Amino acid sequence: MARALAAALLLLVMAEPEGSGHRLPTHQVFVWFRDELEAGFRTRHKVADYAARLGYSTRTLNRLARENTGLSAKQLIDERVVLEAKRLPARGPDPVARIAGQLGFDDPSNFSKYFQHRTGTTPAAFRGRFRPSAESSR
Repeated sequence: MARALAAALLLLVMAEPEGSGHRLPTHQVFVWFRDELEAGFRTRHKVADYAARLGYSTRTLNRLARENTGLSAKQLIDERVVLEAKRLPARGPDPVARIAGQLGFDDPSNFSKYFQHRTGTTPAAFRGRFRPSAESSR
């Protein structure tokens, strides 16, 4: 249920241009990109991968992403990956290496750098915010 809620919230953010009082019509290609992103964010982290799957240029996807959300296509991909990367350590006991693999990273250290660059904290430190330490439970 939490995963569905997080995905729904992301879709709402992706569909509403920031700071606009009204909603612009969403271009069908952007809707396809959004759907592809939700289906493939675990294995595809590059705009070019989505562009190739949809048969459009990276420039087109970036233009449509900016028109619909104010963010680039890469920023949307990163936001979705980071959303899942935050959800997994907070909710489960999986080690960072396993989470990295679940999100398509071949090296846990690359995942840790990616996560830290986008959140300002390491996956382990982020997880610590949601789990009581062994000392505090005594």
